[in-house]
Amino acid sequence: MTNNDATPDVVAFDELADRLVELGGGSHPSELHGILCGTFAAGSQPGVEAWFRQVSGLLDDQELDSRFQDLLMHLYQGTWQKLNQSDFSIALLLPDDDEALEQRTEALGYWCQGFLSGFGEVIGDKPLSQEVEGVLGDFSEIAQIQPEADDSDESERFFMEVSEFVRMALITLFSEVATPERSTERDTKTIH
Repeated sequence: MTNNDATPDVVAFDELADRLVELGGGSHPSELHGILCGTFAAGSQPGVEAWFRQVSGLLDDQELDSRFQDLLMHLYQGTWQKLNQSDFSIALLLPDDDEALEQRTEALGYWCQGFLSGFGEVIGDKPLSQEVEGVLGDFSEIAQIQPEADDSDESERFFMEVSEFVRMALITLFSEVATPERSTERDTKTIH
């Protein structure tokens, strides 16, 4: 997760990337985190074993060794915990801020692509609010981003704004779709 967030890393981007390379690639760390977040945001908590099977399927049904399973378990549990905290501390699993902007931008696109995949698989044909549909449309556009080798201050600022938008949209989608009763409780409390 990015170092610009004040929260400790659930799983280090580089550690997950290294393990994926050892297994022959086939997926991107940000994409995996996006899939997991999308699954949770759509209202599903499939369990760690189902998560292992899903990742194995993405890696051409490779057997996941215990070290990789531990890493995935920490990602699963840490992401679930952060999403359920009311302090907005969830961070996107992206390369560190000292990596090239091009690499971070590409990872953000993969994260959004993964989110849409995980969310869509769970939500199916359920009706969604116009606001949720709008956010999913924004994520779809971000998923198609074509990173350029441009490390200007303006590009950096734009990346930070877009990644913060995605992070806050994740929190909003999770509270509105996965835990609508929590959103209703908040609304009721504000009325009084």
